[in-house]
Amino acid sequence: MTENLTAPERRTGVHILIVAAIVSLGLSIFNYFWTGNGIHDSAGALLVVVSSLLMFLASAALLFAGGMSRSLRGTLVVLILLDIAGTALAAYMLEAYWLIAVMAAALAGSIVRLVADRAPAT
Repeated sequence: MTENLTAPERRTGVHILIVAAIVSLGLSIFNYFWTGNGIHDSAGALLVVVSSLLMFLASAALLFAGGMSRSLRGTLVVLILLDIAGTALAAYMLEAYWLIAVMAAALAGSIVRLVADRAPAT
C-alpha cells in the first residue's frame, strides 16, 4: 500500500540533510578552533570543515534547484553519500564522536530522501 506524497513530504530527507550539514559544520569548526582537543588546527579537522560545507551546498542545491536535470541530481546524491562516508571516517580517526552521530543522522536523511524520491508524486 503506497501513498502519494505531497511536495513538502518529499523534501523531508533533504531538510534532514541540510540540518545535519549545518550541525556538522558547526561541530567541525568548533573542533578546529578549540584548543582543548587533540585535533586543534590540524589538516584533518580543516578537511572535515570543508567537506561539511560542501555537503551543505550540495543539499541546498537539491532543495532549491527544482529544474535540475536528473543526471545532475543523481550525481549530487552520490557525492553526498560519499561525503557522508568520508566525513564519518575522518570523524572516527579524529575521535570526534558527536560528528559520527551527526553523519548517521545525515545518512538517515539521505535514505529518507531516496525513498521519498522513488514514491509516486501527486
